Amino acid sequence: MAHAHHTALSIVLAFTLSASPLAQASSALAVEMGCNNCHSNTFHPNAPSFQQLADQSAKRRGETGAEDHLMSELRKPRLVGRIGAHEHLSEESARALARWILDGAH
Repeated sequence: MAHAHHTALSIVLAFTLSASPLAQASSALAVEMGCNNCHSNTFHPNAPSFQQLADQSAKRRGETGAEDHLMSELRKPRLVGRIGAHEHLSEESARALARWILDGAH
């Protein structure tokens, strides 16, 4: 029995250590990527706050494809009102941020 417990613990530890930091998105990633420059809770005329984004995304929370949809929206090139920072997000960073926003951006 002790061997099974040790094996299970080893598997969990290995999985935890191998997980990408981006997969554990949080406000730290938003700070690192410069997202707070436009999406902080302070007023910015052209960008919703993270809380507003989370509130807007709440209706899709738990839906199949919600994360993929938000990720593609984050990275979508726009002809008018280009958002260069969004366009330069890697797929991994955009996915992590989308997951964080869908989880309520806490």
